[in-house]
Amino acid sequence: MSVGEVQAAFPMVKAMGNAASCSALLSTITPTGRCMARKLLGDSVRLIYYPWDAPWVVKRALDRISPRAYIAVETEVWPNLLYGLKKRNIPAFLANARFSERSFRKALKHRKLWCSLLENFRKIMARTEADSKRFIEIGVRPDKVVVTGDCKIDALLARRQAVDVEGLKKKLNLEGSKVLLAGSTHEGEEDVVLDAFSRLTYKGHKVRLILVPRHPQRAKKLASEAASKTGKRVALLSQMQRDWEIIIVDQVGVLFELYGVVDAAFIGGSLVPKGGQNILEPASWGVPIQHGPFMDDFYEASRELIRLSSARVVRTAEELASEWEEILNEKSFGEVMRPQARAYVENLGGAALRNWEIINESMIQE
Repeated sequence: MSVGEVQAAFPMVKAMGNAASCSALLSTITPTGRCMARKLLGDSVRLIYYPWDAPWVVKRALDRISPRAYIAVETEVWPNLLYGLKKRNIPAFLANARFSERSFRKALKHRKLWCSLLENFRKIMARTEADSKRFIEIGVRPDKVVVTGDCKIDALLARRQAVDVEGLKKKLNLEGSKVLLAGSTHEGEEDVVLDAFSRLTYKGHKVRLILVPRHPQRAKKLASEAASKTGKRVALLSQMQRDWEIIIVDQVGVLFELYGVVDAAFIGGSLVPKGGQNILEPASWGVPIQHGPFMDDFYEASRELIRLSSARVVRTAEELASEWEEILNEKSFGEVMRPQARAYVENLGGAALRNWEIINESMIQE
């Protein structure tokens, strides 16, 4: 699992922990995923790196682990592992299953392969009706697919309760400041964000910017570019100075907490065709949201948040600056948006427990 999959798995692991006969072994693919798992779960679960998907490695891993069941998350479909599980009659489940429109169109070109792989799962627990329809259209039997919702909602709500908002504000020296954030930005988007920010400060707005690149290894380069383009005091989060005007985040796993202390948030991966990043994270805090036109991976959520006037689409630096300026100028603007966005996210909760109940019932019936 990468960071995103770990965040989806986290509330299910918590639900499993309430079953006395169960213990979980969580595998990750990336070091950042492992770091997030340790942050969210501490020492309550054993961690390993996902075994290389080669027959002899899979055999050795299954010999040593001998699991009662295997639960993949979102899009983690590994052929040799699935076939190895099937040979041993170990049930496999796909939780928080998703199929973006882009991935689905690609998969249709290899329908037979995908169908044969997905049929190895006893149950596929889809996030949305749209995801469910795509799995069925690819060839999965309808009785294997059930819509349970998005486990990441449960993770967000649990994580939100654990954040020390006032402590974070003090740490970042935010008292009395208006703060804008651009989260999970991709190359090409930072120029738009910095341009929009510069337009506001040129007009005399006293505002600060937190910029969180999708890939933190780009942070140092971005810090240099931001200082050059804006003339502002720029700092890396790991080397923060109290009088900063722009912070570039060079750490993993802090974006969600930062959404809780800002006045507006731009969602990255949406001005470039990357499908958008997780719009539900800022929405869970009730933060007024801006994003570009490419939100395919979160289409339903973005559409509903737009309907609730909690999110707005921007395409240029001028449009982003205009949205930010409206939020900064209108004191009641955020007060209207926040309760609606928070309520929308909270009403989506409960998927983790529903998933675990389906998995547990299936194993009991064996």
